[in-house]
Amino acid sequence: MTKTYDIDCELNYQVQTPSTFVLKIEAAFSDQQDIITESLNIEPMRRVERASDALGNRTLRVNVLPGPFSVRYCAKVAVHSTPSPLALRETEVSNLPLEVLPYLTGSRYVESELLFQDAVRWIGTFDRGHARVARVCEWVKQNVRYEVGTSKPYGTTRDVLQTRTGVCRDYAHVAIALCRALNIPARFVVGHVQWDTPPPDFHALFEAWLEDRWVLFDPTQMAQPGDVIRIGTGHDAADLPFATIFGNACMTRMSPLVTQVPADCRVAA
Repeated sequence: MTKTYDIDCELNYQVQTPSTFVLKIEAAFSDQQDIITESLNIEPMRRVERASDALGNRTLRVNVLPGPFSVRYCAKVAVHSTPSPLALRETEVSNLPLEVLPYLTGSRYVESELLFQDAVRWIGTFDRGHARVARVCEWVKQNVRYEVGTSKPYGTTRDVLQTRTGVCRDYAHVAIALCRALNIPARFVVGHVQWDTPPPDFHALFEAWLEDRWVLFDPTQMAQPGDVIRIGTGHDAADLPFATIFGNACMTRMSPLVTQVPADCRVAA
């Protein structure tokens, strides 16, 4: 199934000192989505440097002078989704592709090595495959309360499990940690998504490696994974901040809006 979305993402700042902005807000280059059109508007106009990596993640760098600064990214993106078979099984570590192995071990915000016993007790060792990852998602959903304002900027899985509160970033980190503790490769995904109610925001979820593919899961159950326009993929949130500022600047507005394009309008796009 293919759905087409319009993205209108605007970030506004008041910059106090000369600052460097590193931004990750553009739709990723991916086999699961096609970027039909896109534009980037920087005010005041500044030179923009671009780079992309092997995972399709795209990075922007802008050097900004003091004063108001805004960046607006608009795009039309077609997202292709195919339901993953529920019968997908886990892959033994001895048979995993070498490029998948890094997603088995701990990372900056994911302390998976400390959770093995808890993961076995909470999730179990039966039904090793899609069903077990679904249990991970259900456990996180039932045991972590979604509460805006409770997430720590540098919070780890241990912090989340101590308070049992967080937002989508924290849900994804806990799910990734539990999967890795059970020898299921898992990685962090962030994207644009259409929300029914404000405030709009970026969304975090995760992928687990089952048999021969990455399968997307959302432990918050706030979005259908197939409706997410991918911005990036990484080990955890440390790889994918939407904005990193080297300098002194204060955000004054954030509006990452997404709307689905009606089917009868897609040909004209």
